[in-house]
Amino acid sequence: MKYEVLQSTHYQYSMPIRQSINQSIFKPISSENQKVLSYEQTISPEAFCSEHSDYWQNDVVTFYIWAPHEELHVKTRSVIELNHRSTAISMSDESEEIMNSPQFKQDFAEFLMPTNYTFLSKEALHIISETLNRTAVNRYVFMERLNTYIYENFAYVPGTTDVKSIAAEAFEKKTGVCQDFTHLMLAVCRNEGIPARYVSGYIYSGEDVAMRGDSVTHAWVEVYFPKHGWVGFDPTNNMLARDQHICVATGRDYADVSPLKGVYYGNAEQELTVSISVKAI
Repeated sequence: MKYEVLQSTHYQYSMPIRQSINQSIFKPISSENQKVLSYEQTISPEAFCSEHSDYWQNDVVTFYIWAPHEELHVKTRSVIELNHRSTAISMSDESEEIMNSPQFKQDFAEFLMPTNYTFLSKEALHIISETLNRTAVNRYVFMERLNTYIYENFAYVPGTTDVKSIAAEAFEKKTGVCQDFTHLMLAVCRNEGIPARYVSGYIYSGEDVAMRGDSVTHAWVEVYFPKHGWVGFDPTNNMLARDQHICVATGRDYADVSPLKGVYYGNAEQELTVSISVKAI
């Protein structure tokens, strides 16, 4: 499948600011399952830009605007081709042994450790483990159950949390958005010894009006299984992340993949407007 993604990110300031320094992660990554055919980014007002790959191999643009300005507008256009392998996934006793080994835990230590965003109490982790009968199933079956559990027990309600909310808050409220459900799943996976990373990107829903998260940037989880590599789970929609999910960046949690962040000089308040369009081509 090929997709065209158009995104507009617009900051409007209540009064002119003197200058700003910003960092954006908008360009989708190229991988075994995903190929970026073209990418364009325009920034207004005029900015000085530099590009680099960060520690997680995401494409990052740092840009500086030295002149006073009342708004910041970043537009991107991406054309991507997705081609996920349709292979069955299963867990053998050998794979379970590998995941329990000290070497495996060392190799994936960064994706097994909790972070501020993925904090969840021991009591909450125990409740989820007991509810899903973790000790009776292998890790892949547990992931399927966890995907469904979050989808069925947590309501998708935009506005009940914000960009700083952590997994514990979503667990308590039983509501949130894709970012919250992703952090919640990350917390549980890591507690069970399953390497898990945060994925930000887009989702194509087509005519499926039941799909959640198609009008904003989306988030889901990738977990690592021996012999299979990274496998995507989307708890917001209770599905595997395949040819509808366009990956922009990966990291330990949202803090590693924030689409746009920066600082500016001035006392102005800011208003953010984001619009996204994902079309099959």
